[in-house]
Amino acid sequence: MPTYDNPIHGVYNFPEMDFGATSGATVHTISGPKNMKGRLIDISVGVSEIFACDANAAHVQVGTSADADAYGKLIIADAAADNSVFNSVDDTDAIIEPDIPAGTAVHVTLTEGTDGSSVTGKGYPTVYIDWFN
Repeated sequence: MPTYDNPIHGVYNFPEMDFGATSGATVHTISGPKNMKGRLIDISVGVSEIFACDANAAHVQVGTSADADAYGKLIIADAAADNSVFNSVDDTDAIIEPDIPAGTAVHVTLTEGTDGSSVTGKGYPTVYIDWFN
C-alpha cells in the first residue's frame, strides 16, 4: 500500500502545445487513484520552439475547476530556449500548494502568451504528482 514514504509516482505528459497560437487556454483533467491524496512535485515544459512572449507570459496552471492555479502555476519566461526543459527550478514559486486532497479532479490549464510583435513558443507540458494514502 503506497504511503507518503513510498508513493505512486504519477507522470502526466501532454501533447505539444503551441503557446503562441493565441487560440485560448487548453484544459486537461487528471484523476488520481481512488481515495489517495496527492502531492504536486513539479511542473515542466520541454521547449521545442523558443518562447517570445514578453507582453504576457505563457503558463501552465495546476488546480481545480474553481481555482485554476490552486496547486501551481509555471510561468514560462520570455526567451525560454529551444531544446531545454523549463520547470520549477527556473520559476521557483511555481508550486503554490503542493497538497491535493483525495478525490480531487486536478485540472491542468495551458495558456498561450502574448508578445509585442510576434508571439512564439511550443513545448511538451508535464505534471508530476505523487499519490499516497
